[in-house]
Parts: sequence; C-alpha cells; structure tokens
Amino acid sequence: MACADAIWRRHIRSSESESDPTNLMKYVTQIRPLEKHKILTNPTFRQLHEVITHIGIVLRLDAWRIAVSQRHPECLSLEEWVNTNPTWDELVEIANELLKNFVALPDRARDTRKDSSQRDQVFEMTKAYHKDFLLYEETNYSMNHGDIGRLDACLSQWVFYFMGCGKTKYAHEILHYLENIYILYPKPLADAVRINSLVNPTGRKDHFRGVDWVIEHNNLYIKRIFGGAGSNHTIHRMIEASPLIEIYKDVREQFEKMFCLSHKTNRHAPPKMNLTFDKLRRYMEKYKTNVFTRGRKSELELMDTMQSGIIKLNKSVEETRQRWHAGHKRQEQLRLEVESKRKPSGVIREFDPEDIAQDSEARGEVEPTQLDDVDEEANQMLETDDGGLFVDEIFE
Repeated sequence: MACADAIWRRHIRSSESESDPTNLMKYVTQIRPLEKHKILTNPTFRQLHEVITHIGIVLRLDAWRIAVSQRHPECLSLEEWVNTNPTWDELVEIANELLKNFVALPDRARDTRKDSSQRDQVFEMTKAYHKDFLLYEETNYSMNHGDIGRLDACLSQWVFYFMGCGKTKYAHEILHYLENIYILYPKPLADAVRINSLVNPTGRKDHFRGVDWVIEHNNLYIKRIFGGAGSNHTIHRMIEASPLIEIYKDVREQFEKMFCLSHKTNRHAPPKMNLTFDKLRRYMEKYKTNVFTRGRKSELELMDTMQSGIIKLNKSVEETRQRWHAGHKRQEQLRLEVESKRKPSGVIREFDPEDIAQDSEARGEVEPTQLDDVDEEANQMLETDDGGLFVDEIFE
C-alpha cells in the first residue's frame, strides 16, 4: 500500500498537464475512464494496484514489440514472432536489451543534463514508468512468494523513493529495520526475524502475507463477522469466540460447497482484459510512447525521487548525528562538573561520624550514641566509592 501510494504521489498527484498525451493519467483514462477523478484525488489501494499492474503490462508488451521489430522486421506483431518459436537464449538477450534501453537509470540527472535538442522528455518519462512499475511488481512478487532476501533488496530502493516523495516515516522505519537486520542484530537473531517476517496461513503456493495483515484479518473475523450483533456484540463474546474462528470459517466453507455456492461468495472471476489492453496498446503505439524521438518535449516534469531521497536522507542522518554529538558533549560536561567537585588528589572527603551525628541530633533523627560504632562494611564501601555526584551531595 505504501509503495502504491508513493507511485501515485510521484506520477499522478504531481500531474498538472491535461494536454500531454503520454502522462500516466492519459493511460488511466484509456482503461478506467469513469474512475479518472477518483484516481486523481483519493484512490483506493485496489484501484492503484490494478492501474500499476495493467499499465505496466501494456508498457512492457509495447517495448517488446519494438525490440522484436528491430531484430525481425518481417514480424509485424508479437504473435507472429511467437509463432516462429524463439529460443530461450534469444528471449534472455532481448530482455537484457529492454532493461538497458527502456528502464531509467538510478541517476536520472544524467539525462536531464543533456541539451534539450538531444533529449526526448516523453521517452525519459516512459523509462521512469518502467522502472517504478517493475520495482513495484518485484516487491509484490517477493512478498507473495515469501522471498525475504529479494524483498529486502527492494526495500533498500524504496527507502530513497519514500524520502523523495515525502513518506519520511516509512523511509526511517525501513532504514531502521535494515540496519538492525544487517548490522546490529546477531546473525541468529537477524535470521529469526527475517524468516518470520512473512507467513503463509493457508499453506497454498504464492500466498505469503505480512504478519500484521494476518493479525488484522483475524481481528476482522473476531470483531465484525463472528463477534455478534446488537446486545451480543460484547468483548466477552469476542474473547469466547476467538479460539473458534477457524471452526466457524470451516463450517461456512462446508455449507458453500454443499449448496454449490463457492463460486459466488468468495471471489469473482478475473476480468478479461484483452480488449482493454489492446485499446491501450494502440494508444501507446499511436503516440510512440516507447520510441526515442530526439527533441520531443513534455509539459510534465517528474521529480527525481532517487536524488531527492538521497539528499533528504543524508540531511536527516546528519541532523541525528549532530543531536547525538550534542547529547554526548552534554554528558561529558556533566562528568567534568562531577569530577571538579572532588579533591585534587581524587580521594573522597573524609568521613566524620561525629559531624553527621551532631547534624542528625539537631534534626531530632538519631541519638549521638547510635553513631559511635560505624559499620565496617559501610566504611569499606565508602572507601571504594567513585566519588559520584550523589555521594558528594550527602557529605557536603
């Protein structure tokens, strides 16, 4: 959800140009014309997820079409090329070329420093779409498959992305997590945390979920679905029903199977997107989205989240370091003040029981005779004391 919101902040919320035919909102209107205002102002996660995945699929298919046409001019479409039965080595080779030519580099400023006559701002924006959508799908894939190593590699990129688009809390938490896992924690503890970061409650393939998601899912069943209604909706009932959640769910599934309702209650069939994808593909082909055209300009200027995120993160780290040094300096000053109260020789002031007895007698606390015999253990403790602040205050 945070990744989808970060992409929305960079590519949709900052979009102010309605006349630019190659910005992301124009692609959205091709596949979701009735949801344009909702996606532009306050979209749901499911809407953003489908926009990112669907537009990303069509963008990559169009890039594949261009790369294949350069190698095989006789093939007018991807379907014709597939019918030629290409080898796996050729697929890998074309995929590497796509990564090199169609995905934005980490340093986007390298392209912006060129002369405007040598740039294609539309193609630069398309390369940014490819990079962000691929990173999002890689993160989604690694989470669903429980690949925590790949997920950590993706999170190291999202740190700068979040900082650049203004989601600083997420960036700080991810950075704190990565520092703990790979630097601070012992290896056995770090491995335990990483292995248990994702869980698969159903045991099915590609159904790993975050621990917090599982907790929220159980809370939904405990509080809303099986938590009672009206006067029965009490904390006592929720506590009693909480161990039986899995039994209730199993009973519901059994009834659905008995009455042949399983295809109507749990999940809708996946939508058929062939016509929608074909419409968007023809739109991209018309405006040459994935074709480099020298001197082409765009009214939309994307923010460089990588460079901006690095600058903001370095500034935040430097401010934290300065606060730590200021606190450390203050501690040193307090230590010097304590040491200055000692005698030059560094020996603790002599302990005189008679002075303390007189002072206590004046306050009516103890009799003078009670302090005649000083405990030997107490004297030994005072002799080995470091002369700290609290001891000095007592005997001053």
